[in-house]
Amino acid sequence: MSSLWTPDGEHQVPPKGDEGPGGRAPADTAASETDQPGDPSGDTLRAAAAAMGLDIDQMGPEELEQLRTELAEMMRVRREVAATPASEMLTNHMMRLFDLTTIYLEGDPPAFGEAATVIEAFRAVLDALGDRLGDSEPTLREALGQLQMLFVQLKNAQDSAAG
Repeated sequence: MSSLWTPDGEHQVPPKGDEGPGGRAPADTAASETDQPGDPSGDTLRAAAAAMGLDIDQMGPEELEQLRTELAEMMRVRREVAATPASEMLTNHMMRLFDLTTIYLEGDPPAFGEAATVIEAFRAVLDALGDRLGDSEPTLREALGQLQMLFVQLKNAQDSAAG
């Protein structure tokens, strides 16, 4: 049995041919009758719809086609992500941590506790993975240093202003 991950959690998708309630295989539903080659299967479509709180038996042909198109696009994006090296994906996420830290530090007053948590997460990933981040490692180490320096400068300035 395969599964489909949605924001509401993972849902089991029975293989084609499994008998559902009433002796009908889930693949015999209206959604699978309208499936086209290369499109997500009726079972996958039904599971995705159910995960979103939708009943495909209550959907019209246009709504089914829109759902099918959206699911196919989601699957295409997942294939692209799977084809991208992990080091590139992690570098992208770490730069988002960089941005998040600057957002916390730009606050009035700066959210030093939140910024410190994100900086520590950034450092932990960088230290744990090191050269496995490929050519991005030196850039990420420089970014970490910049964040740490900015944190200290802002903290010292705030302490001086308070004192």
